[in-house]
Amino acid sequence: MSKPTLRARRTLSAALQGIFFLSYPLIVYFAYTRLETRTLAILLLSLYGISVAVRFRGSAAGVRHLVRQHIGLAILIAIALTTGDSTVLLFMPVIVSLYLLWTFSASLRDGIPMIERFARIVEDDLPDFTIPYCRKVTVVWCVFLAANALCVLILALAAPIEWWALYSGLISYLLIGAILVGEFVVRMIWFRYFGNGLIDRVFSRVFPPRRTANGRRSLVYQDRRERGETTRSSA
Repeated sequence: MSKPTLRARRTLSAALQGIFFLSYPLIVYFAYTRLETRTLAILLLSLYGISVAVRFRGSAAGVRHLVRQHIGLAILIAIALTTGDSTVLLFMPVIVSLYLLWTFSASLRDGIPMIERFARIVEDDLPDFTIPYCRKVTVVWCVFLAANALCVLILALAAPIEWWALYSGLISYLLIGAILVGEFVVRMIWFRYFGNGLIDRVFSRVFPPRRTANGRRSLVYQDRRERGETTRSSA
């Protein structure tokens, strides 16, 4: 398979997975109030199967990865299909949050924290003084994911379907957006590492880098990076 084809397939896969998970609460809410449970389970299983099939690459490692990543959700849908209990389908966001919680917390114990991995995608030569911050942000996401799983579980067991749909389909995403925006602002103020964009220029005028130790370190790092020097050893 050529690289452009592989890239297009991965993009399609990511898009389908994203659409499935983002629209899941909405699909469940409308189908929950209009369809019989087994019909709803078959519908979800079909949509889910399509999104997973696009990601399948045929290798043993790929199969293991898909099974590990999706077995919990497939079991939930299968239980709903077998028992006819529609409440089971409300637990899927709980499984997703717990899976992400396990992934993020495991990265804290065994190797590079998840946020540091994301940061290295953008900045491969990440300076040492940013690593503790990445670890703390990973912990923040672990706390949020645990709290999110608990909230969805409580709503699934003890609240009307409308409350579950409102939280799972809107409020939880707003909270994720708030964390992302809040972390961005905190990071900009804390490290004062600014580029040439409009937002960077605004922040640099309000929060001059030279006024803090982290800001001065960021300036040194930026200067060495522009000159092509190694920064990790001297950050």
